[in-house]
Amino acid sequence: MSAPAQCPLCGTKLRPDWESCPNCPMSFLDAPPEKSALQNDNFRNFGIPILFFGGLAYGIWAFSQYMWKTAEQGTKAVSGALSPTANSPTIIKGGGVVPSDSAGIQSLVDELRVERKHSGGADPGPAAAKTAEEEGPGIVSVMAEKGARPKAVFEWKMRGVVYDLISLEPVPGVHLIFTDNVTNSRAQIMTDPQGRYRAILPALAGRGYLVSLSKTGYLKSYLDPGTEGVTEMPLERRVEIVKELSSLIAEPASLQPNSDTPLVTDFHIAPNR
Repeated sequence: MSAPAQCPLCGTKLRPDWESCPNCPMSFLDAPPEKSALQNDNFRNFGIPILFFGGLAYGIWAFSQYMWKTAEQGTKAVSGALSPTANSPTIIKGGGVVPSDSAGIQSLVDELRVERKHSGGADPGPAAAKTAEEEGPGIVSVMAEKGARPKAVFEWKMRGVVYDLISLEPVPGVHLIFTDNVTNSRAQIMTDPQGRYRAILPALAGRGYLVSLSKTGYLKSYLDPGTEGVTEMPLERRVEIVKELSSLIAEPASLQPNSDTPLVTDFHIAPNR
């Protein structure tokens, strides 16, 4: 700011380049106001751009880290689903276990088709018809829920052969009735031409199925399935057992598997003489 022509306080003539009056304390220099840190020219020129671009760079870095972790987790999940361990089971919805090897899968599919046909379901197709023909009529599947396959721990598998106590030959066409005496539910099957039977039944808690055998020309009483050494018995001894069975009241034996492994039980029925 330049000095006025004369001092307004004392009237002294002044030169434009004077900053104060020589005859009085009058001053003509206005000091500029002090600037704050935010108003500083250096801060405006350098500080603000640094903060802006630094924050932008941090945001880009954080977003890239998030996307990288998300992609890595997705890759692991897909890799685990597409590459199961060899011979390890794959859990499917409903609690079902499907073997990873092709032979195991085909076996499970064939078994399901045969069970569906014998439980009154839809026609399972030529493959199932062939399987059923090979297995023969001695197959039954009684499921806890129609159309649903329970887990292995909720079903019992039983199979075996029915023999003639005298000839020791397999007996075809024998009716086997599995009865739950608590719910009075029953499942009836018949042995195939080789005298074989196979049953898949719901597991029972703390009890077994009572088994009754029936065929024209044979006694209802049969040799206890727990009896051993029948094939080594002489014919005379087996004839005596037939006489003993003819005088007894038929009492069905109880079968109760201890695990999901099929229970193999053979029966010996006595001809009615």
